[in-house]
Amino acid sequence: MQFRVLLGDITTWQADAIVNSASSSLLGMSGSIDNAIHRAGGISLTAACRSLQGCHTGEAKMTKGYKLPAKFVIHAVGPIWVGGKRNEEAELISCYRKSIHIAEEANLHYIAFTSISTEDKRYPRQRAASAVIPVIMTDGTPLTRIDLVCTDQTMQDTYTRAAVMFWLQHLNEAHKDELVPMVEEAMISLVMLRIESDKPDPIALAERVRNMKRVLRPFLDMSQPRSIMDIEKAADMVMQTYAETGSAIKEGNGLEDILPSYCQEEE
Repeated sequence: MQFRVLLGDITTWQADAIVNSASSSLLGMSGSIDNAIHRAGGISLTAACRSLQGCHTGEAKMTKGYKLPAKFVIHAVGPIWVGGKRNEEAELISCYRKSIHIAEEANLHYIAFTSISTEDKRYPRQRAASAVIPVIMTDGTPLTRIDLVCTDQTMQDTYTRAAVMFWLQHLNEAHKDELVPMVEEAMISLVMLRIESDKPDPIALAERVRNMKRVLRPFLDMSQPRSIMDIEKAADMVMQTYAETGSAIKEGNGLEDILPSYCQEEE
């Protein structure tokens, strides 16, 4: 599964389904993104949502996308943040799990999430990212691609760093026999986190993967287990790499060609 954290307007996303941070009524009253999705989808989308007769917190329901570029909309009702005292994290995680499950059941391959509950229901972004990124990375594997569409740079950095930490912690915990293939997978996944192109040039992408491996070489060469300070420092270096390289890259034949290019030039 390819996971990306990108800036953009989710109402323009050409995914199989977009995941909306919805109100329990499902009628477009949860916040600006919810409202925008209903406006872009048209009255038919709102009518379809009305026929669903609402949705409980932590649950999700799906409609067609109607006038949206996405074929479907998954409406996930996230929790209102009240200080973490009312099971908000479990309900937020449930939203992401249920949305992925609905997509899988419908035989969808590519979905795009909004940041559920953070903008409309006061859920702290960093807490949300730390809770849901592991869910996306593990439960989302049956899908081909998942995007998390962010409204501003701070949000993108927050979710990106959570994904970077996920991979670094996995590398830190990996058994020796698993480490080599996991390193290759992690390097490609870390690079792809911020690549906007659907079909990046494999040679340019392979160069970024090699550069990411160079950046993380001091971390990879450390003996296990590494300390949390070592992991945080490595995450800082990866985030700096994103800032320096940006998200633009030449168009090419796509991700399927990166491994031959990467492996050939590594030899």
